[in-house]
Amino acid sequence: MRTNSITLKYIGSVLNLSVSTVSKALNNSSEISIKTKTKVVKTAKALNYKPNIHASALKNKRSYILGIILPDLKDDFFLESLNGITEESSRNDYRIMAYQSCNDFNKEVEYSNLLSKSNIIDGLIFSSIKRTFLPKECGHLENFISGGIPIIYINKQKRVSVNSCHHEKGFEIGKNSVKELLSKIKDNQLNLSA
Repeated sequence: MRTNSITLKYIGSVLNLSVSTVSKALNNSSEISIKTKTKVVKTAKALNYKPNIHASALKNKRSYILGIILPDLKDDFFLESLNGITEESSRNDYRIMAYQSCNDFNKEVEYSNLLSKSNIIDGLIFSSIKRTFLPKECGHLENFISGGIPIIYINKQKRVSVNSCHHEKGFEIGKNSVKELLSKIKDNQLNLSA
């Protein structure tokens, strides 16, 4: 059996346990005995079980993926920003889907639409190719806004979220953009569950 096809159901069938019991055991639930937990964890390791991130995303209402749209990765600033974004995302167990618009506004719109329609990201960090960013002129971001997906806009001078401006450079802008975006995602999750 391929390792990526090992499921909770399969582990349950091997151990003659329900999917719920296997899940609770792997999540260290107090409802499950230590003996059963040990047996489930040992079997999961032996079978090289890996949790299904898509199933976890559905359960947690999070994908643990951030969308990134930058205009030019040959530009040192945007490359440094992407490095900062990647490092901070990874530190927080997030993955990224990064797109380069190649300084083409049509590609920026296309990638924005792709990410918003796929409903796969928890937040967006982007930089428009337009020299002056005017939120009201960025209709391609409306789907994110109406869907409650937080957006952080960065450029060579600043990072902008809502009405706040911060002056930083490259790598730090990338890292701090992720920190701010994850804070907004967490706030959204708390508001949804309340």
